[in-house]
Parts: sequence; structure tokens; C-alpha cells
Amino acid sequence: MKPSFGADKDADHIKTTIQLALAVERGTLIDFETTGIPGRTPTHEVVTLGYIRGNTLEVIQRKSVDPKPFYEELRALLTSLSKPFYSYSSGFEREIMRTELGLDVGEGDLIDIMQPWKEKADDIGIKWPRLDELISEPNDYYLADKVSGKDVPRLWNGYLRTGAELYLTPIMEHCLSDILRETMLMVWYRP
Repeated sequence: MKPSFGADKDADHIKTTIQLALAVERGTLIDFETTGIPGRTPTHEVVTLGYIRGNTLEVIQRKSVDPKPFYEELRALLTSLSKPFYSYSSGFEREIMRTELGLDVGEGDLIDIMQPWKEKADDIGIKWPRLDELISEPNDYYLADKVSGKDVPRLWNGYLRTGAELYLTPIMEHCLSDILRETMLMVWYRP
């Protein structure tokens, strides 16, 4: 059953909250969706934040063209969430928090759940795995279209061009999928 996106809407964002049967007992798992990567692309605005605290998963999708109101909300939220933060690519999350949100996260306050997988790959001489390579989605099996992080800038630009929220739902679904797969990787699988 797919979640209903848009359970909480206002002018600046759409938020969906889901209660899970499993929990992140200490800290908060976070995942940003952005328009690019700091140092590699000209823009890297935050358009979505997904997180799990305890057994509550939330995906917050920006709607406002101006990032300032959304960023204010994210700064307040992130400073209130339990630490440490966990993410699949902590260097990316750290840089987004620093450059876009003006937040500095201490070294021990952001844990990279990809690190054990990087080390295992290094030990056997293969490239570092992407999340999709460790935990796939049903669309991978059926060779169906799926949204990846690379699609987020195009979808966001479609929304900016048209104002149609149908462009936002796939971004939220992608973030939700990442968060769920990262949770499984963090909670269940150990290299």
C-alpha cells in the first residue's frame, strides 16, 4: 500500500507522516533531496527532507519557490531532532547542511551508514556500492521506470515551470524509498 502524500499541506511544503513497525532507537536517520551536489553543480537547493526518529517517518517536500521559509523550518527541525544523525552519504548531508542551511554538525553527530560498505568494498578491491546496489526496489526487478536522485532537479524544475504538484510526488516517493532502504541497511544488515 502506497502512502498518501500530502497529508499535511501549506503554502511552503507538503508533509507525510508514517508510523512504522520498526524504529531508529537512538538518533535520527536523514536524507535530503536536492537540485544538485555542492562543488559539482551550480545549484544544490534542498527540496525535500526525509527522516526517521523513533518509529515515525516524515517526508517534507518544499513547494515554495523561495527556499528561505522552507530552510527556516528545516533549521528548526534539524536542531530539535535527536543526534546522532545517520545518513547513507554523510559527506553529502554534512555539506548540504553547511552550505544550504548554515548548520555545522559535529564530527560525532553525523554517522555514515555507508562506511562499513565502503570498507568492505575496499577490502575486496571493488567500487563503493550505491544504495540501489545493496537494497533494490521492486521497479528494479520489473525493469519499470523509477525515479532516482538524478531525476530530482528535472522534476523540481517541472514543478517550478508549471506549479503542478504531480512533479513533487515522485520526489517524495523517491525520498521515502531511500529512507526505508537506508533504515533496513542500518538496522538489519551488517557487512
